[in-house]
Amino acid sequence: RETPQSVAELAAELDLPIGVVRVLIGDLVHADLVHVTRPVPPAELPDESILRDVINGLRAL
Repeated sequence: RETPQSVAELAAELDLPIGVVRVLIGDLVHADLVHVTRPVPPAELPDESILRDVINGLRAL
């Protein structure tokens, strides 16, 4: 696939429990057959006030 898909989406599509899909994905990662990216932790996301300032600045243009 060209687009990323969450473990939950895969489990639903395959009609398998999410725990089973996680184990299968772990095996595929170990065999270097798939690439896994983890979501950005909330602590690393920009502060909401900064994003609001950027939006307000863009609106002012």
